[in-house]
Amino acid sequence: MERQDRPQLAEIREKLTQWNGIQKREFLNCDTVPGGVPRGVICEITGSARTEWILRLLQQNPSLHTFWIEEQLTILPTAMQQRGVDLSRVLIAEAGDRLFQALRKALRTKLFECVVLPGAIEEVKMLKALQLFARESNATVFFLSKVPMHAWAIAFQLSADWNHPGVHTYSVEVIKSKFTRSESS
Repeated sequence: MERQDRPQLAEIREKLTQWNGIQKREFLNCDTVPGGVPRGVICEITGSARTEWILRLLQQNPSLHTFWIEEQLTILPTAMQQRGVDLSRVLIAEAGDRLFQALRKALRTKLFECVVLPGAIEEVKMLKALQLFARESNATVFFLSKVPMHAWAIAFQLSADWNHPGVHTYSVEVIKSKFTRSESS
C-alpha cells in the first residue's frame, strides 16, 4: 500500500534540481520537432531543406537574437525576410578564415540565443570548446551540414528533406537526440 504523503518522483527531481543549482533545459518552439529544439547544445541539420527549416525555426521564434556566420556569404537577407524572419534580430557575418574565433566571441558575449553556421566544424578541440560555450551561453549552435557528422559533441541531429521536386513542403526526421520530451515540460 502506497502512502499518500510520499513525494512523487517529479517532486524529488525538482527538489534535487533546486539543491544542486541545475537549471531546467529550455527548448525552442518548433512545429516540426515534438517537444522543440534544445537550447545550449550543438544541433546539426542535414538534408536538402536544411536552410528552409532553420528559417522556419527563426520565423517561429521571433524574439531570438541570431548570429548567422559564414566563411563567404551565401545567404540572401531578402530571402530571410521573405520567409518572415525579422532581420533586426539577425546579425549576418562573413568571417573568412577567422570563423572559429568569431563563433567563440559571439557565444562568449551571451548576446545571441541562436548561432547558425552553414557547414560544420570537424576539429575535436573546437567542437568541445563550442559545446562548452553553447552550454554556458544557453545558445543553440546550428550546423547546416550536407552530410551528418557522427561526432559525440553534437547532441541533436535532424534531417529536413523536400518531399517532391517543385513542391514547397518538406519532412523532418530527428536522427539523434540526447533529450527526452519530459525535459521540455
